[in-house]
Amino acid sequence: MAFIKKNMPGRYLLLVDCICIVISYVLAACIRYSMVTRYWYYNTFDWALIFTILLYSGIFIAVNPYKGFSKRGFFDELANVCKLNLALSLSITAFLFLTQEGAAFSRLFFLLFILLNVLITYTSRLYFKWLLLGVYKKSMSNSKIMIVTTSVQATDMLSRINSENTWEYVVTYLTIVDTDMVGKRVHGVPVKANESNMFEVARKEVLDGVLIHLPSDYAETVNLEDIIEQFQNMGVDVSLSIHTFGLRLSEQTIQNMSGYHVLTFSNKVFNEYHLHIKRIMDILGGLVGCILTLLLGIFIAPAIVLESPGPVLFSQTRVGKNGRRFKIYKFRSMCAEAEEKKAGLLAQNEVSGQMFKITNDPRVTKVGNFLRKTSLDEFPQFFNVLKGDMSLVGTRPPTEEEFLHYEGRHKRRLALNCGLTGLWQVSGRSDIRDFEDVVNLDLKYIDNWSLRMDIKIILKTIYVVLFARGSR
Repeated sequence: MAFIKKNMPGRYLLLVDCICIVISYVLAACIRYSMVTRYWYYNTFDWALIFTILLYSGIFIAVNPYKGFSKRGFFDELANVCKLNLALSLSITAFLFLTQEGAAFSRLFFLLFILLNVLITYTSRLYFKWLLLGVYKKSMSNSKIMIVTTSVQATDMLSRINSENTWEYVVTYLTIVDTDMVGKRVHGVPVKANESNMFEVARKEVLDGVLIHLPSDYAETVNLEDIIEQFQNMGVDVSLSIHTFGLRLSEQTIQNMSGYHVLTFSNKVFNEYHLHIKRIMDILGGLVGCILTLLLGIFIAPAIVLESPGPVLFSQTRVGKNGRRFKIYKFRSMCAEAEEKKAGLLAQNEVSGQMFKITNDPRVTKVGNFLRKTSLDEFPQFFNVLKGDMSLVGTRPPTEEEFLHYEGRHKRRLALNCGLTGLWQVSGRSDIRDFEDVVNLDLKYIDNWSLRMDIKIILKTIYVVLFARGSR
């Protein structure tokens, strides 16, 4: 999935502006008519609000006020809001004149609406900008990218990117290929890799995308096609800011990134709208799941503590999308010292590869055995789904220990959010004994992902849980 979501910020800004229009419209009606009366609902004011929103959306698309949004100052933003509202008021006035519907509206109401909308929209935009640049940019959700460049070009690149003040991505570290600068910083960004170890570092780091910016003379000395393919095998998108004639790679898109014209290469380009629907499904499913977890906890918590004193919930650091760390939650199904006892059981591991599973694990309690067979121990993960760490459907989140032993190609299974359930879980779960089979199922899910596929997996999961197939 391309890490530069170029069209999404403008859509969010349009949504904010439309919400402001609704609020301003209702407030103006309340002030002018003392209350939102029955007359207001059932006559002209209802369709007029819908028409105003549609009209504003058309003006917004034509003017594109998002352009330069992140770089506009306070007064420039106010001027932009005033211009949009002026265009809106002139358009409404022209429409009312042509349709001769002006008598149905109070001039005072119209004036109040425009003034309130300027004030509310301006305030909301400032907050929206602060949210994007001050909160989202520092969060785990935004795209983390690595820049591959030379020591001479690194300073200029970071200066240009910082001047753009973009929120869609953040440069987490640099790879300098022409000299060893590991351990140093350029404009506050750490240099963590060089040409010889950049794939090894990329495998272990949180990484959504790579931007390669090399001078033409240096680019001729390296195999760009091989470099791009190795990053793609990790599930990482690659943007190239130099001419790349002759490259035979799939899923190429041309974009603009902080003033650099780049080609972006992806294994799979996901539909942004479908991803948003998937997140809405996660939120709704997470809310229901959290309520069920709290209800089940009333009965499960005492049973866990009575058999094995210790915490009710088990938490562990797992690795999610593109290497992000998060705490996963489960009802504790093992004794309190389970992690300390794991080292002595490694020789009994029944799964080949980077996973750990054994039959009749002595650390599992009697209550825990019941929870595992019924999959009730997994219910607290609905809180992870609601937070956004996980999805209802996705790939299995590995432990940090497993992740650190991954090969580069294994990291591609983390290209989407990890899931509470997934193709692996409904295809045998614990009956699968080879880690490579798990990887193949996860990559099959990523390469063929669709909303319909998620729904099918959720339905299959309900069947698997009810009949305890493959659970252990």
